Amino acid sequence: MLLTLRRLTSDHSQSQGFRGFIVLHTARLNTLRFKACLFSLLLVVAMCLFFILLGSGSLQSLLAKNREHRHLNFQFQVSGLLQQSRQEMARLAELIALSPRGRISSRDELRKAMNRQWELLQHSWELHSLKVYDPGGKPALSWGSPHGTLRPGQVSLVLLRGQPLELVHCEPTCVQSLAVPMRARGGDYVLQVDRPLAKQLRRFREMTGSDIGILSAVRDAQPAQPGNGYLAGWQREVLSLTSRERLLPLLTRVSQQVAGVESLGRARVYEQDNRQFDIRTMSMDADEAGAQFVFVEDVSGQVEHIDESVKLLLLFSVLGALIFSAAVAGTLWGPIERLRRLAEALPLLTNGRFADARRLIRPVKKSLDKYDELDVLDNTGLTVCDQLEDMSEMVGRKTAQLEQIAMHDSLTGLDNRYSLLEQLEFYLELARHQPLPVPEQGYLFFIDLDDFKQVNDTLGHQGGDELLSVIARRLLSVMRCGDIVARLGGDEFCVFVRDIKGPHAYQTLADKLLNTVAQPVKIGDSLVEVTMSVGVVAIDETAGTLEDILQKADMAMYHAKRHGKNKYQLYTADLPGLSEPIVASPNHTIPGREKPAQLELVTSKPR
Repeated sequence: MLLTLRRLTSDHSQSQGFRGFIVLHTARLNTLRFKACLFSLLLVVAMCLFFILLGSGSLQSLLAKNREHRHLNFQFQVSGLLQQSRQEMARLAELIALSPRGRISSRDELRKAMNRQWELLQHSWELHSLKVYDPGGKPALSWGSPHGTLRPGQVSLVLLRGQPLELVHCEPTCVQSLAVPMRARGGDYVLQVDRPLAKQLRRFREMTGSDIGILSAVRDAQPAQPGNGYLAGWQREVLSLTSRERLLPLLTRVSQQVAGVESLGRARVYEQDNRQFDIRTMSMDADEAGAQFVFVEDVSGQVEHIDESVKLLLLFSVLGALIFSAAVAGTLWGPIERLRRLAEALPLLTNGRFADARRLIRPVKKSLDKYDELDVLDNTGLTVCDQLEDMSEMVGRKTAQLEQIAMHDSLTGLDNRYSLLEQLEFYLELARHQPLPVPEQGYLFFIDLDDFKQVNDTLGHQGGDELLSVIARRLLSVMRCGDIVARLGGDEFCVFVRDIKGPHAYQTLADKLLNTVAQPVKIGDSLVEVTMSVGVVAIDETAGTLEDILQKADMAMYHAKRHGKNKYQLYTADLPGLSEPIVASPNHTIPGREKPAQLELVTSKPR
């Protein structure tokens, strides 16, 4: 059982300690200092995030603009390379068609010359094919690849306009074709020179550092035997590509992620082998479904630069946040500390702890014209503290005076009826809760001066008041320190003795009271002898209520007064009523006195 109680006590202590920790921790979180630091930190973090996002957005926008600029530059470079190749092919066509005599060769002369020089010409100029068309549009002569022939309408258009026709076709490989009209004596014809685009792609790679490729037109159906360059997502085939082994897997994966080549510009970058690439396309003609140039640029450096810039911006933002937080903390720490001290001091004023409040509120050592808001608060707090302390002291004094007035008689300074009743009630309550009987017993002596009205009639009320004061002092001189002497009003007094040992000890005290009061009193020029009647009642746990006790004491006093005055009477249950005839009682007689003394007034002046 004892062990269980110890465990319960330990658990309760731990619970109380944990609750106290939670309350203390919560109180610290509710302080103005914590809220100011938290708000400043959140504000700085928000500002840092704003500037980081702003900087990152600016860098991303700059990267997007740079990509667009690079894309336009790529288009310009490709157009320039095709234009340069066209001019070379036009000069080559003129050289081929020019005879040694300085005129345009006929078709027979051209056939004889090309039969001898085709292989050399093909190797030196990287030609794909060479074709000659008659005015009817039929290919009369052909060297090299048979693919890429012109339609009759195209041949007629070239002869009709007299202007070269440039074409780019990619079946099965991408070549640049230039059809040039020739005016010869033997009849007009069209000379078609085809040249692969591989050389231009290599030159583009050398000039820009970016890779380029050629995608076929959209195929309606997948080839029966698609090669490793077929992109099923776009339904196109990679006909040519620089760095093919490295970039073909990238294009294959991107074609599965992006719906079509026209959507490539909407995405940002594509990652392959921890590298970032920008992929754009350029149509070879007006048809979006036709063949496309594809540009693949490695933008890893730019992306890394942006990442490094963002990290650097984040670092500087964190440093700025720390510096700003330290500056804010250093600026607001002192004022917040003063506010905290003031917040701790003000509740102390309500508890009357003025000295502790003054230690928390520091006096302001400034001139009044240099006060700030906190100085005004501190100065006002000290002023309020002084005023409340003065008011508290004044209220204490007034309260003591009111208590003195409420609990004591204004003439004699003795306890009044209210104070006596309060002491009696406390004594009775204590006696009821006393577990064991005690040998001591309390007594209440109800005192009434005999024939006091004659004093007021002879000496006046001032003389009567002086006599009452003397009687009060004499009663106090007889009593012990803990006993109560009270004036109930007029010439009535009460003496409450808490503890008297022995059943007849009250008689000794009653005799002493009668003898002490019976001594002559000098009032002005007169000597006054006064007696009193005393009613005595024993007080214990069965004494009844306060009204019962006072009534019993009053009844005993009147019995003493009826039996000749200057006597005392102990209340007993068999005490006759006031209407019954007087019966002698042993409690009435005072040894040494046969006749009760009446109040005697000597008016002659003593010499």
